Amino acid sequence: LQDMAPSHTQPCHLREPPFFPDTLLHNNLHPHQAAATALRILQHLFHTLSANSTRQHWPAQARNELLNKLQHHIHHLEQCLHDNATLFKGPRNPLLTINKYFRDIHLFLHAHNHSACAWDHVRLEA
Repeated sequence: LQDMAPSHTQPCHLREPPFFPDTLLHNNLHPHQAAATALRILQHLFHTLSANSTRQHWPAQARNELLNKLQHHIHHLEQCLHDNATLFKGPRNPLLTINKYFRDIHLFLHAHNHSACAWDHVRLEA
């Protein structure tokens, strides 16, 4: 992600950028739940960063290296977690929180026409 940073940064003031949910940072999850949560985050990151609209804003080599690393970690976690459907029960399902967060990221990018500034905010969040 550091390699994907713009070489020159201009002041960038965007309204209401999404921030990673605090509830996920301070949640004591069982190790398998934590791994499943990490897997979901990496899957969403991979999907978001592999979108065509990122190509114009970030260097291709750094972006491809990051996507390859994400895919490697996704594959590793998928091998560890054969069936994670029963890991989360109850009203405070972190996977739902993650889904909403990444939906907000996509809405944020769309609202700012996938600008370089919006993408840099996403890079910093990641």
